[in-house]
Amino acid sequence: MKKYSILMVLVLAFLAWGCNLDPPDIPHSVIYHGNGNTHGYPPTDSNEYSAGMEAVILGQGTLGKEGYTFQFWNTSSDGTGDSYNYGDTIEIKNTTIFLYAVWANL
Repeated sequence: MKKYSILMVLVLAFLAWGCNLDPPDIPHSVIYHGNGNTHGYPPTDSNEYSAGMEAVILGQGTLGKEGYTFQFWNTSSDGTGDSYNYGDTIEIKNTTIFLYAVWANL
């Protein structure tokens, strides 16, 4: 019982003295998906972002889809999320962002 009491006192002391017990800021990424592309590759954003930073949306890279034209990027693979065009900015929250190509019939 004495060991637990000492441990509890130490934990409370750390909290009382304001020690930072938060996890370190983990870097996040913006990852692009072709979402059904038939050729080419999505762009690669090699930057690491912290929460609160902004990332600039990249173009379509070499992506293509036979019979379709690239429209924009979306946070949902079915196109129902937030849409972004080349050059737009997106705020990095506390997670990696996945963007999916949205295609339109020719």
